[in-house]
Amino acid sequence: MGLAIVIALAAATPLLSAEIPAAQTEIATACQTSPTIGVKWESFGDDADGRAAFVKAGLGFLTNAFGDVCKDATLKAEVGKQIRKVVLAQAYGAADPIIYLSRGALYVEYMWAPNEGGPDAKMVRDEIAARLKGEEPEAP
Repeated sequence: MGLAIVIALAAATPLLSAEIPAAQTEIATACQTSPTIGVKWESFGDDADGRAAFVKAGLGFLTNAFGDVCKDATLKAEVGKQIRKVVLAQAYGAADPIIYLSRGALYVEYMWAPNEGGPDAKMVRDEIAARLKGEEPEAP
């Protein structure tokens, strides 16, 4: 394992130990369901800058999106029915998040890059709502 990957994984540890459980709690409070949140670190490959950008951006975009989605009682019920876990991954070449549902997992793929911040919470909210309503994602 290269030094850059070891450093990036070390930087990710606080996110895993603190921010992910906090985000899960926020989503559970808003939605009365507790999907697990996971990160596909392997999707970052050897992109230490992308990993660092992901950690720096945090999960506020996700908790805000779920908080807004779950203000609608119908969508709130669908979150509980359709989403058992959330999977976050690096998506090279995708300026906008790619969000889709597959077998109980909500995938959020985005290109985390230095100085770019995380995905727009309103866009993520709209995409989550669309998937819950059965709408297919737009092709990137």
